[in-house]
Amino acid sequence: YKAGVFLGCTFGIEAMYIWAIGIFAAGQSSTMTGTYSGQFAMEGFLDLHWPRWKRVLLTRTIAIIPTLLITYFQNINNLSEMNDLLNALMSLQLPFALLPALTFTSSPKVMGEFVNGFANKVLASVLSVVVISVNLYFVFNYVSTKFSNSVFVFLGTALFFVYYILFLIYLVRH
Repeated sequence: YKAGVFLGCTFGIEAMYIWAIGIFAAGQSSTMTGTYSGQFAMEGFLDLHWPRWKRVLLTRTIAIIPTLLITYFQNINNLSEMNDLLNALMSLQLPFALLPALTFTSSPKVMGEFVNGFANKVLASVLSVVVISVNLYFVFNYVSTKFSNSVFVFLGTALFFVYYILFLIYLVRH
C-alpha cells in the first residue's frame, strides 16, 4: 500500500497504477498456483472425481473468501503488515512443494528415463537447503521484529524451527 503511494507521489499516477496491476498479477499468480495444487490434490491424492467446474469453484472459493474477509474488515494501513505475515507463512510452506517435487523427479520408479542425474540432484538439494535456510532466517527476523524480544518468544521460535526442520527431514527420508 505505502509503496504504491510512494511511487504515485514520486513518479506520477501512472506508476501507482502500474504497481497496482503488478501486485494484482502477483496475487492472481499465487492464488492460481495454490488453486491448481488443491485441484490436483483433490483429484489425484484424495481420489475425488468431481466435474472440473465443481473443483474449480470449491478450490477458488477456499482461496478467495479469506482474502475478501480480511480486506473488508481490516484497515488499509494494516494490509501491508498482513502481507509481510503472509509472505513469512508462505515461505514456510515452500518446502512442502519443493521437497516432494525434488523427490519425485529424482525417483527412477516415478520418472523412468527422465530421472534427475547425480549433478542435478546435488545442485537442486544444495539450492533447496539454501532457499529453506534463507526463508527460515527471514521468518526469524520477522518474528523478532514484530514481537517482543522475550525469552519465551525466542524459545518458542527455536522450538518451532527444530520441529519444522525435523519434519522436513522426515519428508525427505520418506
